[in-house]
Order: sequence, then structure tokens, then C-alpha cells
Amino acid sequence: MLVRFTKNTPSDSADALTCLRANDTRTKGEMPKQAILPHVAFHFVIETTLGWREGFFGQIADGADLASVTKKFQAAKKSPAKIPRLRQSEALVACLAAEQWGGASEPADFSVKLAAACKKERVPTLALTPDELTRVRAALREFGAAWRPLTPGQTLERTF
Repeated sequence: MLVRFTKNTPSDSADALTCLRANDTRTKGEMPKQAILPHVAFHFVIETTLGWREGFFGQIADGADLASVTKKFQAAKKSPAKIPRLRQSEALVACLAAEQWGGASEPADFSVKLAAACKKERVPTLALTPDELTRVRAALREFGAAWRPLTPGQTLERTF
């Protein structure tokens, strides 16, 4: 699946996301702006780096539309045990986004933060190996280096 992240003007409240599946179907929607990277970009990087197929983009690749997957993620807040990977991914995104502001921590310290975030999400603790954490961080740096210099109307395309 081709995933197109499009940067809008700074005054816009959201950037744009378009997902083009191999069967020529597509879904598109808004990505609410966040200061450093779009929230869904974190999901994309995590899922592609760790090979997760049951997360946000995995569901879209399987045919779901962006709006329904977003609703499913929101509903999982109320019943996290039904789809624990969704809430685990949210916990991981929260920890990685915090690092964008405050700097990276040692893998052991990151694991403690991730365990606390998973507890807050009411899901089993997600265990990442130091190698997995290193790979995700490197992929986030690469994505950010490609995203930040884009001007309004430009897109960043990646494959899921």
C-alpha cells in the first residue's frame, strides 16, 4: 500500500493522509497537526519497522477506511482488552513523541516509561528489545528528516 503524507499550510489545523491500496482502492483524511511529526506518522513508522499488521495502517491495508479505523482506535480506549495492540501502539507513540521533545532515554529507562504508559492504557506491557527500540528511533529520525523540509502541498510517500 502506498501511503502519502501531504503537508498543508502552517495555518491549516491538519495535514492530509492518503492510502492507495494495491487493488486501486483508497482512503483519505486529515492528520491533525502536532508540533514535530503527525501522530499517524509515529504509527506508520512503528508498524512498518516492527512488522505489525494489526495496527492502524494494517487495518487500512486490509480494506478499512481511515475514518472507521480512527473510530476503532478511539473506541478501544473504553475497552482496551478487546484490541490490546491498538492501545499498546498508543502507549508506544506517547513515549516516542515525548522523546521528540525531551531527548532519548536509555533502553532500560524507556522500558519503565513504556510499562507505565501501557498501564495507563490498561493493556499488557509491551516489551521492546533494545534493538527494536534503536530501529524505531532511527526510522523516526529518517521520517522526520524527510518530513520537516517539505513545503505546503508537498508529499512524502512511503510503502506499507
